Amino acid sequence: MVAELHKLGYEGLRATPFMSPSGCYWRCCIVPACLTSLEHGARLAENVDYETLPRYSSGDEDNYFGWANMKPKSPSLLAKRFILVFPNFVQQGKHPDPAYARWFADMLELTAPIGVIYAFGDWEPPVDRMLTEFCDECVVVPLPPVWVSK
Repeated sequence: MVAELHKLGYEGLRATPFMSPSGCYWRCCIVPACLTSLEHGARLAENVDYETLPRYSSGDEDNYFGWANMKPKSPSLLAKRFILVFPNFVQQGKHPDPAYARWFADMLELTAPIGVIYAFGDWEPPVDRMLTEFCDECVVVPLPPVWVSK
């Protein structure tokens, strides 16, 4: 869905993926780059209220962002729905960010077909790469670029 949002001109939207404290669920917020950490391009800034963000948990299965009974749930359809449901976040992300969009596309290719990345869990993450699950152990996904306001 994030790749589809980038194609629609919202390159300034980023995924901030992480694991639940139990390690059983993958979670992800989709936020404008300005809400990400200045030190890590896939983590939320410290002053951001998580409860107010568009977020998904794998515990919700295919009810992305709480949207039940949506069929089909293609990335394109999810992106269009996201734009309608979260207009304030989307407007903040409607700007070019080619470095992040390129990183995101490369990450999808590196972790295909079902790789999952995350920035942290309830353990100390590496400082030089993203964590991965369900893909070749040799896969190394570099950290995304941090957002630099212009």
